[in-house]
Amino acid sequence: MKFLSYALIKKNYLDTLNQRIASGQQEVAGATRFVKEIEQGNLEVQYNGDDKVDNGNLLASSLISMRDQMKRFSQEERQRNWVTEGLAKFVDILRSKNDDIKVLAEDIISNLIKYMGANQGALYVVNDDRHDDMYLEMLACYAYDRKKHLTQRIEIGEGVTGQVVLEKRTTYLTVIPKDFIRITSGLGEASPKALLIVPLKIEEQVLGVIEIASFTEIKRYKIDFVEKLAESIAATVLAVKTNDRTRKLLEETQQQAEQMRSQEEEMRQNMEELAATQEEMHRVLTEVQGKERYMIDLIDASTDSILTVDKNMQIINCNTQFRSTYAGMDIGKGFDLTRIFATAEEKERYRGLYQRVFEGESFEMTDHVRVNGTDMYYQLSYSPIRNDAGDVMAAAVFAKDVTQIIKAKNDAQHQSEELKAQEEELRQNMEELSATQEEMQRILQSVQAQERYLNELLNASTDSIYTLDKDLKLISYNKAFGAALEGMGVPLQKGFEMLSLFPEGEEREKQRALYLRALKGETFEVTTDYTANGVTSYHTSINAPLYNDAGEIFALASYSHEVTQQVEMQRQTQENERYLNELINAATDSIYTLDKSFRLISFNRVFGDALESMGIPLKKGFEILSLFPDKAEQDKQRALYERALKGESFEEISTYSSNGETSYYANSFAPLRNEAGEVFAIAGFAKDITERVNLQKQAEKRESVLGLTTILSEADERGVITLVNDKLCEVSKYKREELIGKPHSVFRHPDMPKELFSLFWQTIKAGQVFKGIIKNRAKDGTHYWVDATIVPVKDDTGKIVQYIGARYHITDDTLALTLYNRQAEALKLPKLF
Repeated sequence: MKFLSYALIKKNYLDTLNQRIASGQQEVAGATRFVKEIEQGNLEVQYNGDDKVDNGNLLASSLISMRDQMKRFSQEERQRNWVTEGLAKFVDILRSKNDDIKVLAEDIISNLIKYMGANQGALYVVNDDRHDDMYLEMLACYAYDRKKHLTQRIEIGEGVTGQVVLEKRTTYLTVIPKDFIRITSGLGEASPKALLIVPLKIEEQVLGVIEIASFTEIKRYKIDFVEKLAESIAATVLAVKTNDRTRKLLEETQQQAEQMRSQEEEMRQNMEELAATQEEMHRVLTEVQGKERYMIDLIDASTDSILTVDKNMQIINCNTQFRSTYAGMDIGKGFDLTRIFATAEEKERYRGLYQRVFEGESFEMTDHVRVNGTDMYYQLSYSPIRNDAGDVMAAAVFAKDVTQIIKAKNDAQHQSEELKAQEEELRQNMEELSATQEEMQRILQSVQAQERYLNELLNASTDSIYTLDKDLKLISYNKAFGAALEGMGVPLQKGFEMLSLFPEGEEREKQRALYLRALKGETFEVTTDYTANGVTSYHTSINAPLYNDAGEIFALASYSHEVTQQVEMQRQTQENERYLNELINAATDSIYTLDKSFRLISFNRVFGDALESMGIPLKKGFEILSLFPDKAEQDKQRALYERALKGESFEEISTYSSNGETSYYANSFAPLRNEAGEVFAIAGFAKDITERVNLQKQAEKRESVLGLTTILSEADERGVITLVNDKLCEVSKYKREELIGKPHSVFRHPDMPKELFSLFWQTIKAGQVFKGIIKNRAKDGTHYWVDATIVPVKDDTGKIVQYIGARYHITDDTLALTLYNRQAEALKLPKLF
């Protein structure tokens, strides 16, 4: 009996150990399922069906935290995409309907309210026809109705809307005055929950306001979107109003022309003055041509490829970078662009892309091309170029190496005032230059068209572009650069001292040194960070010298592209990689990944320590099959890896012998896929189960010895049989499959009193050991006697989870009957005869 007691204690310990191992395996399996769901894009997955996990489960808590962080990133990305798509949509609206300001306003407010998911809105512009009587005039509204009547005029500073014009900043209200505005429908009317009023502002000049009312709260990113869009609307409104005033001036000029024809005598007297004017116009034309050469040099200074193509796929213009990319071809004006594509399929595909541009579409894409036998990847930006009538006359293409992430962009807006002054001078002298009027007008229109063409080409980029003279003062800048600095509260104008943007001292001198490098003839790229209003942004800039006709450097050009998002994403990626490395290194299992040649890509600390303890130093590229010196073992291991490379996930138990000792590992193999779903590597998870296997072997040896003399069985907390040994099957004459899942009452003999079994269950359910002589019935109806010991097994909380029974077979019926009757007498139970 002492031997039996010792065996039961070891079995109990083994079961507890197995339970802990099984619990650990369940935890790893749950974590694996959770990670695979996230890998497949399911960010709503819950950990084992419930995110409420034990505080001690660090792996589960870390994985849930990682999922929540990825959900936040996904939400922020959707918001950024919403803003980007909205801006692109309204750019097309602003470009396509900018000849009639009222039609444009109606199209803007209708599409804006729908895109915002709001309920109603209105667009007002400042009527400044009379400088002594300026007011807000409603141009368009959507589902809009005042309580009493529709107001067409609002004084500057009147109410919330008029006050926005004075303050030049956005107003967002969630508490709306009771009688201010109501939203109506066929079902009734109600007050809105939110009111957004955004000024249409450009260079501190407010041209109008947008008023939006909604039943729901307007999110911050939507408010930012409307503020960005308001800048573009303001620019378009200003352009439309300017064009309208120009038309009026031309009409007045034509009226004056009729009067001027009657003054022929005065015109003859002024011929000498007209001749001088002609010389001045020739000087102006020469100056404009110089500016055109300046703009061409500015484009050639870019390291991106820039070209324009007409509808016949022939090049109109291209910069030096594009020509140098295809140095083996004589590329110039009129060159057939389809010649650079090798196959008919490529030619047809690119014709389709350019056709989209000629239909008025602007878009970006990443493409792969092969130039002179070299694979290159470019970020391509396609934009249409329109004439004065708004018709697409050409396509502009910006091709940028994605490693540099720089796009060409331009703006020569500072030349606009000079050209307007020239136009006014032409207008004043039109009648005086009757003999040369048509020719001079044709020249002016040609120059203006070419300048607009260059401006459109540069303005197609989203990068900041500016030029500085040798004194580092601003010559010109594009809209993107101006908007960026205005966002930091820095108003710009020609002659602005660029170094004043930087604090005095080391930082300003560092920037001065960069500009001087460009003025000495060097073209280079540098990434810098700027901090304004407590916000740090990162920019990658290309600085390049600009040369005049004599080949002398007279200025420098700077192309700046904001890379804050890329820098932050790179930092976040590094942080995530460190987090995942720490997470993997926290595991007690060996984890490693292999490429298709079975070379080591990565491994965790446990895997590295395990092999280094065997004298095997590891590094990336290590041939994992070299761990198996025997060719048969190598072939066996290679077959396992190839199964994983074919897309199979599975588990195998393997052995590894070193220095005369054998280790056992539970190996899990899984394929790793790229974004295209292709298997590019495999992951291996190896758990050292040597101790468990050795314990199981020892338990099996003990159980085999014990099974020669002892009847063993196990049952769950309800008494249902879960395990039997061969000795029990031999004595009871049942097969193992006939017993598993059945209650122990299958052995009950009718001679045994019910009181005995009531005492039996009362004892073991109380957590105590039951010992007694019992008469059992075999399958064939015969009986057999056993000396039984039943032990309850508890978990860590003290709850009974199973029962283990050990029985000694008493083959002598007389002895058994005597022992039972002694037991019955002691327990006051009926005796047997």
